[in-house]
Amino acid sequence: MNREIYKATRRSVRDNGLRYTMHYAKHQGDTDTLLTCNDIVNVEQEVDLLAMRQGLQRCESKAIAFKLTTPLKG
Repeated sequence: MNREIYKATRRSVRDNGLRYTMHYAKHQGDTDTLLTCNDIVNVEQEVDLLAMRQGLQRCESKAIAFKLTTPLKG
């Protein structure tokens, strides 16, 4: 993926929606756009650990909330 493909894909998503852009890319055989859309979906589905940590601190101790929301190093 390069900057031009990313910008064009983001513009298409903003103008037409993510589902339409993925559908169009799939039927046109545009794998670069399809992979970029897939990356965008994955980023949008990531868990917001800070928000989860703040929510856990309301009912648990800060240490427990920190341990539960710290990602494992692989």
